[in-house]
Amino acid sequence: MTATTPESSTDLASRFEQEARRLLEEYKVPGVALGLLTPDGDHFVTLGVTSVENPLPITEDTIFQIGSTTKTLTSLTISALEAQGKLKRDDTVRTYLPDFRLKDESVAAQLTILDTLTHQGGFQGDLFEDTGDGDDALARVLDKLAEAPQVVPLRGHWSYNNAGFYVAGRVIEVVTGMTWEAAVTELVLKPLGMDHTLFFPNMIMTHRFAAGHNKIEDEFKVQRPWLMVRSAGPAGSTCSSTVNDMAKYAHYVMSGTMATRPEAQEGKSGDGGAEAAGPSPLETLDRSRLWTPVRPIGIALNGFPGERGQIGQSWFLDQYEDALIISHGGTTMGHQSDFWVSPDRKVGFIALTNASNGHAYNRKLSEWVKREVLGLTPPETDAYQPGEDELNDLAGNYLVVGQPLKIGVEVREGVLTLLVPDTAAGGTKDAALRFIAPDRAIISGGDMDGYAIDFLRDAGGQVEFLKVVVRLYPRERAEAETATPNLPALEEV
Repeated sequence: MTATTPESSTDLASRFEQEARRLLEEYKVPGVALGLLTPDGDHFVTLGVTSVENPLPITEDTIFQIGSTTKTLTSLTISALEAQGKLKRDDTVRTYLPDFRLKDESVAAQLTILDTLTHQGGFQGDLFEDTGDGDDALARVLDKLAEAPQVVPLRGHWSYNNAGFYVAGRVIEVVTGMTWEAAVTELVLKPLGMDHTLFFPNMIMTHRFAAGHNKIEDEFKVQRPWLMVRSAGPAGSTCSSTVNDMAKYAHYVMSGTMATRPEAQEGKSGDGGAEAAGPSPLETLDRSRLWTPVRPIGIALNGFPGERGQIGQSWFLDQYEDALIISHGGTTMGHQSDFWVSPDRKVGFIALTNASNGHAYNRKLSEWVKREVLGLTPPETDAYQPGEDELNDLAGNYLVVGQPLKIGVEVREGVLTLLVPDTAAGGTKDAALRFIAPDRAIISGGDMDGYAIDFLRDAGGQVEFLKVVVRLYPRERAEAETATPNLPALEEV
């Protein structure tokens, strides 16, 4: 038996870059900043340009919008406050926001902080109301949320919920006496040395940053304006970061690695007025609580196609025999990013892109890392062929709650096809479905290839919701109202 020579860190880095370049040629993403973190060292790859109109090379310090990965920063800030004894994640929201209101009074009374961090409120999740750039933006958006519909019962069908993080962000503001941005900076960013993670355009524009791009047919167009809505900040609308900073974050989550804080030793106060003296609560909190499973979510967001996943404290969990992967990702207009770490294997993956098809690129590269570094391979998925009556039963229109948009489901030559509104280019993105079980399918082809969907039925067996990865879309009924209460395009996660 011939012994094999272990792959060197240099060889792995070279193959990672080679695969990143190959995929960039395939997906034509304008710019990417990538990180592969291993016990043997960190490997960074930067390719492409900041803007197709005013190109500068992407560097390790180029700032990208990270979108919903921000939710894990909001969540970690809650954990830091809990470590300080200032709140408990199982407390009700009204413990800190006594005037908190929702359309359903029973939900408003019972909703806990942990419910908001795990997408279990059941109320309209994608409420993107711009309440201005003032420090009262979060307080004001909660007034809008009070009028939003309750889509499913509290802790009922699981569905991604941005608005829950507005509530968590407002709790942070009340408990700390600071704005959400200042509290996250003091309690998380400064202790971790993430000094290029910023929230406001007037700060971001003083550094090298990537402009977002929308794919219109086969051409990339710069996204204008640079969209940042402060009221949605805790869910991911405003936070922007670099691959270097995200690597610092990954190392903290995996290993508890902290940056030194000279201002803490000197007893100085950082921006926002919080006292920086004394040890950071991040040094002592139990990080494993972040990835302790809270509940199953159905389709896995970042697992292999067709797998089922769980949610921890804001992290998506995929448990394999040889590794646990905890992950998040983010989409804003023109930016898509993906981020995961394996705490037990001490491996991390970071992918920041400035393109509306960035997730497609990231997923392929992520699968390469899972296979080549962690030794994970996709499971075989069963083939299932629904009958004609089954397909016709699933066909129809499904409402994008809060927007005058619908997702169509049609039978085309014996194949069920999604017609997803394309909010950037107009028209629809049509996606054929390959069924793996009754009411469960995987999208085949295009930028959404590999995403899984479920059709959910009510107690009477009638199709009630279309679930595309993490979001529920109610089926349109004859008696349904045509005006529905604010959700984003399908891929905004």
